[in-house]
Amino acid sequence: MPRTDIPAANAQARRVPNTPRATSAELRRELSELVSERDGARAEIERINAELERRLAERTIERDLAARDEALAELARTNAELKKRLAERTVERDSVAKHIALAELTRTNAAEEQLRLHAMELESVNADLESFSYSVSHDLRAPVRAVLGFVRAIEEECASDLGVEGRRLLAVVAREASRMGELIDDLLEFSRIGRQPVSDDIVDMTALAKEAAAQAALSDGARCSIEIEELPPVRGDRVLLLQAWVNLISNAVKYSSKASVAEARVWATNDGATTTYHVRDNGVGFDMRYADKLFGVFQRLHRATEFPGTGVGLAIVMRVVKKHGGSIRAEARVGEGATFSFTLPNGDAA
Repeated sequence: MPRTDIPAANAQARRVPNTPRATSAELRRELSELVSERDGARAEIERINAELERRLAERTIERDLAARDEALAELARTNAELKKRLAERTVERDSVAKHIALAELTRTNAAEEQLRLHAMELESVNADLESFSYSVSHDLRAPVRAVLGFVRAIEEECASDLGVEGRRLLAVVAREASRMGELIDDLLEFSRIGRQPVSDDIVDMTALAKEAAAQAALSDGARCSIEIEELPPVRGDRVLLLQAWVNLISNAVKYSSKASVAEARVWATNDGATTTYHVRDNGVGFDMRYADKLFGVFQRLHRATEFPGTGVGLAIVMRVVKKHGGSIRAEARVGEGATFSFTLPNGDAA
């Protein structure tokens, strides 16, 4: 039933009781019709409302979809713009970084070239100094021998004419000439080690230490007790390493000679990559404040009147150790002895 028919039906229903001729059955029938019409009208209203709600929902979904599509499109445009700007910034940063890296590489190459040239100059200077030192030392040996020869000749031919003071002075000349000869010999040895190539053989360090101890015992009269533990072998030059052992053990014997019971000990420690060999004595020791002078040529911490020597032995040891890619250090206390330790790479000697 159309909406315009509902008020008319209601008005007709209100007029029914006033009709004198209407019977009870007719009234019930008309009332039933009116109720049916009302229910139909309600159903139609509900249908219309449902239709309106459906249409409203469709419109809402359409608007939501449109808004979503628009938002997605805007997001895509924003992302594209960001990617574009990021790419531009990345190119700019890469270009700046490339220029910085190139400039740094140029500076590094220049510094390396300068260091290389400086190293070449130092090598050349060192070679010249080695050659000069060797030549001078070699040339000085002849005059020293001549002085000693003349001293002996004077002693043999003119000793009776010299008197006590003359003989004393002649002895001083002979002693100092002999000392000069020792200095020259040590300097020649030091120069020779610098010029000598290093062989690469497996060296029995226990045997070398024992050989060096035997040589030291000859000069000491076997007064110093030397304990030598089993030492790991090493790859290197046997002759040079023997010279290092001779100097270290001879020093241990010499500087412990004034102890009531002279003792020295030789042992080694291994950390896997390197082996450190130690020589300890119970001698006079030294003040660690002057330890930096130990390995210099002609550097001594004790007077020659106390302990003989030229001050070249430890310099020779350091040169030998460095030529084998190692390092050396010393620890001591005055009156309590000293320990010299040199470290060499293990290589494949084991």
